[in-house]
Amino acid sequence: MDQSTAENPEEADFLILDANAVKSLIDISQSIDIAERALKKTSNGTAIQDIRRVLEFGETGRCLSIMYANVNDLPAFGAKVLSVYPGNFAHGLPSHRGGILLFERQRGRPVALVDGGEATAWRTAAASAAATRALSRAESSTLALLGYGEQAQRHVEAIASVRPIRTIRVWGRDVEKAELFAKTQRKAGFDAKVCESAGQAVSGMDIVCTVTTAQTPILSGQWLTPGTHVNAVGASVPSCQEIDVECLRRARVWVDYMPMALTAAAELIQAVREGIIQETDICGEIGAVFEKKIPGRQSASEITLYRSLGVPAQDIELANFLYEAAARSGTGVRVKFGG
Repeated sequence: MDQSTAENPEEADFLILDANAVKSLIDISQSIDIAERALKKTSNGTAIQDIRRVLEFGETGRCLSIMYANVNDLPAFGAKVLSVYPGNFAHGLPSHRGGILLFERQRGRPVALVDGGEATAWRTAAASAAATRALSRAESSTLALLGYGEQAQRHVEAIASVRPIRTIRVWGRDVEKAELFAKTQRKAGFDAKVCESAGQAVSGMDIVCTVTTAQTPILSGQWLTPGTHVNAVGASVPSCQEIDVECLRRARVWVDYMPMALTAAAELIQAVREGIIQETDICGEIGAVFEKKIPGRQSASEITLYRSLGVPAQDIELANFLYEAAARSGTGVRVKFGG
């Protein structure tokens, strides 16, 4: 994107990439590499960003979410605006709906709108997979999922691409939906079954992912087996909480973006406020582990925990990739917009 692009009417089109276009332009391996790059840039300062801004509505978890970033080595900066409606899953609808708006750097012209729900689904699971690759034991082959929605499916696909997953255990409040999810995993070749309790699901498992919209903890640190790696993913606003403070006592904890973690992760806020842990007890940002600036797992027996909240740099890194891939392939719809 340069000055000639901005001044050429034929190239001043505005690109729209819907969910199907996003799916056609990226694969799991690429998404994991993109997430890792974005998280490195979060930790080394290449990404200039703010914490998520949220306007919450009456129902817990329902909100308008705004995230924005300028990643200095990319041609476009931008913002993601989403409506988050956790109850949509019960109606067969996506919980995250909105878009990522990109602006070219030279003159600030808006150049693209990318489906935000699909992009969020890709980048969230990809970040967990990148963290799993860095923090879990290499031989990890068993995976527990607390939750059975879209992110659960994405996490199976992403994590199975970085670890030799053979066994899957699932827990959720709706047994029928959990069984349908397990059936899908069995068709994909996994040994998958539903457990009666969350504690039963995570006991003895190598990797645990929490991918729910729970308002109160569904994972107790007492249930975790030495050597387990946890990806705590689903609770992205302070009104939701998937893990208890015992998880923080027992595990070494990394986050994606420290300012976000200390303002949006309910269990971390509670634990620091009550003096259960100090901010300095958090090992640091996962991007610094990727860059080998801080250590990751240090023994086979320790419990590791990646607290994912999602950071704007992930969205902008991914949207730039999709925009450039679409330009090469002719994917998407172009319209006149903004001039």
